[in-house]
Amino acid sequence: EGADVLRWVDRMLIRLCQKFGEYSKDSPDSFRLPENFSMYPQFMFHLRRSQFLQVFNNSPDETVFYRQCLNREDLTQCLIMIQPILYSYSFQGPPEPVLLDTSSIQADRILLLDTFFQILIFHGETIAQWRAAGYQHQPEYANFKQLLEAPVADAQEVLLSRFPVPRYIDTEQGGSQARFLLCKVNPSQTHNNQGWGGSDGAPVLTDDVSLQVFMEHLKKLSVSSQA
Repeated sequence: EGADVLRWVDRMLIRLCQKFGEYSKDSPDSFRLPENFSMYPQFMFHLRRSQFLQVFNNSPDETVFYRQCLNREDLTQCLIMIQPILYSYSFQGPPEPVLLDTSSIQADRILLLDTFFQILIFHGETIAQWRAAGYQHQPEYANFKQLLEAPVADAQEVLLSRFPVPRYIDTEQGGSQARFLLCKVNPSQTHNNQGWGGSDGAPVLTDDVSLQVFMEHLKKLSVSSQA
């Protein structure tokens, strides 16, 4: 049943792109979507990977709970459920939203992930090492202490205002619970296309296709004269 739903979603997405897209037949590079539809394929990509359609590793009760919340909440909260929000905290400036992508995982950043059901604080490798060394307890590193406290304060605001109360997770690069972040980000860098230890993000061990590959296939199928 789950595979049938995914195939139906894919067919509907291809039909929408064929109807509203601008393109030349059999020319994927010519494909363009109107501005008001430009984000739609991206949301469908994340919906396909979400717990609403992927029931593996979830009990039937959990699946029903997730889908019931999706049916009940308002549009803003539903969009967060489908495509979670990711914020970055660093010494380079104030907190800012960043791409939900492996490239956003950097050693000198703290990330705050809001999936609606979970609030996760992720410490990059360097930040985690500094925290383990106790630098935040030394007066000369007061700015580092403030950096650690900022995402915690923002997370508490969400925890106090949302119902049902999200699960709160504090983790770091290499930590077991970092999997909750890695399963949500776009796997643009994996063990197949990126060397470990690179400076452009953290590769993810997955066989899932990236958003870029998903869009390439979508364009090819949408402009195909045989479709």
